[in-house]
Order: sequence, then structure tokens, then C-alpha cells
Amino acid sequence: MKKLLLAIAVAAMGMMASCSQGSYKINVNFGDHIFDGKKAYLTNYDTGDTIDSTTVSEKHLLLKGDVDSSFFARLVVDGNRLELVVEPGEINVEWNEKIVTRGTPLNDKLNMLNAELEKLEQGWEQIDTDLNNQSITQDEAEARNKQLEKQQTDILFKCYKENKDNALGVWAFTNYVIYSSFTTSELEKQLSAAPAGYRSYKRIKKAVSDAAAVENTAVGKNYVDIKMTTPDGKVDKLSDHVGKDGAYTLVDFWASWCGPCRKEIQGSLMQLHEKYAGKGLQIVGVAVWDKPQDTKAAIAELSIPWHVMMASQYTTEPTDLYGIAGIPHIMLLDDKGKILLRGLNGKELIDAVDNAMSQKSD
Repeated sequence: MKKLLLAIAVAAMGMMASCSQGSYKINVNFGDHIFDGKKAYLTNYDTGDTIDSTTVSEKHLLLKGDVDSSFFARLVVDGNRLELVVEPGEINVEWNEKIVTRGTPLNDKLNMLNAELEKLEQGWEQIDTDLNNQSITQDEAEARNKQLEKQQTDILFKCYKENKDNALGVWAFTNYVIYSSFTTSELEKQLSAAPAGYRSYKRIKKAVSDAAAVENTAVGKNYVDIKMTTPDGKVDKLSDHVGKDGAYTLVDFWASWCGPCRKEIQGSLMQLHEKYAGKGLQIVGVAVWDKPQDTKAAIAELSIPWHVMMASQYTTEPTDLYGIAGIPHIMLLDDKGKILLRGLNGKELIDAVDNAMSQKSD
């Protein structure tokens, strides 16, 4: 499931675009949130540069400065994140249960875009509810999910077309290409039709490299080795486990904070483990984008019985090698290391693994 969450869950792109020079002022009212004394940072998300910082006082925050051109930024307060467009004018943020940023043209547009994407998120939540209540089948859930994904990319593409020459358009285009899972040739076609300056942004360069990595590790290709650590700190490589005793290997990229990852572990992966453990199939967890202590806690909480490799929270190398933009992401490797499937979840994953295991037995 490919969901783009705005609000504080997913940060937007810190990207420059044309805009008249001027001064900006960002007023933040934290409402019921108690962040007094906490440091706040305004960063350019694309470059990672810190633009300004200050301390929250009496539930308020004020940042101001001059801007040559608009850019998408991230405001980070005590680990919480908010995205907004920094542009000339007074930007007002109500940081409550539903964060609202408005006051300047692009932030008003972003606020409306947030509302559209939030409706899609409600749709995904309803799918989970209906599945749990058994009021829909897995096939019906997948069909609804694909429909929501299509609506999401349509919204992003429309936003890009309407804002090609400003920061919001660059952000929308970047997420549009990421969530559309374009091949390298398809992505090149999209970039050829976009403003030439788009190619200079780090996130778009990352999308290009990810597309190449996906093609390099597509179904039918051999896996790429990953070097990580075990939970007790020893060097651990994927090649240490692939094909062991002639078994097929399910590789699960996951993180402790990822709800869908935990659901997949407790659902399809646990079912497959119980069905095939010791019968020609092993599972290897690849914990990414996470703190080691949180990974270890999740292994215990979820009673994960299979081997787990861990990456530093500060590296994206394991997912970069496979062009993985979102987790959970699961691959099936045969006993020689050839990739048999990737990117499936839930019942689709179970059915595909069952089919592969039946052919292996034959």
C-alpha cells in the first residue's frame, strides 16, 4: 500500500522555485501541545540545511527572515515534524490535533491539498476496518486500495501541472514520480516534459537512482548482498543466509514504528513461517530506518521467531540497493539467490509463496 501522508507524519520537499524576493514570518501556536523550552528547527528538506532555530516559549514560536525564492521546508519540534512552504508573507500555523498552515498563497494551496489527501487516508483506514470486520474480501480490499492509489497520483499530478513554477509544484512532481513507481525510461519521459531545473533536486535524483536499482533487482535478477549487524552487534550479511540448506528465503524490510510492517509480520509472515519453517522456506527480517533499541524491543514484542538483520538508523543503503521507497517490502529468493517475487503483501504474498513452494517441491 503506497500512501502519502502529509500533516506531521511525512515531511515535504525542501525545494527552491521562482518567487519574488521578500520577508517571511512564521507564527506557530501550539495549542494543547506542551513544547515550552524545546528547540525548534526550520530546515530545507531537500538539502538538509538548517535555516533557522529558536526555542518554544509560552506555547508559541516565531521565525522570520528574508527569502529570495520559495522553498518547501520542514519544521522540527521535539521530534515532531511539519511541512510548509517558506515564501514572502505571514504564515500562521495552528499546531493542534489537525495541523493547519495558511496565510500565504502556496500554504493555502498546501492546506487544501492536505484535506484532499486526508480523505484518501480515511479511505485506507476504512479498508483496514472492513477487513478486520470481515465485511470485504482481500481481493475487494486490494481493488479499493489500487483505486485510492490512482486517486493519490492523480491529485499529485494535477497539483504539479498547476504549480510547475513554484515550490509546491516541485514537491508534487517528486511525490508523483515516487508513488507511480516509474521505470527508468518512464521516469526519463516525465522529466523531459518537466522544467529543466527539476533534475537538480536531490529527491528527484534519488527517484532516478531508485528506478535503476529496482530494475537491477527486478524479478528474475539475482539479489544484491547487504552488510548489516545482528541484534548483538556482530557483522551480518544477507549472503550468510540465502540458500541455506537449499531453502528459499523471504526477505522482509521493516521497521518497529511502521504499523503496516507489524501487521504483515503478525499476519502473512507468521502464517508462512508456521506453514513452511523447516520445510524449505526461511524468513530473514531486514530492519531499516530505525533505532537499534526499538528494533530489539519490537522483536520481543512481536515474538519474531526468524533471524533479523539490523541497519543503522542513519543509513539508507539497504533500501537504496533495492530502490525501496516504502516499507514493508518483501522479496522471495530461490536457493540460488534469484529474485522470484517482490513487493507483494497480505493474501497476494501468501498465494504467491504457496505457488512458488509447490513448484519447488515438484
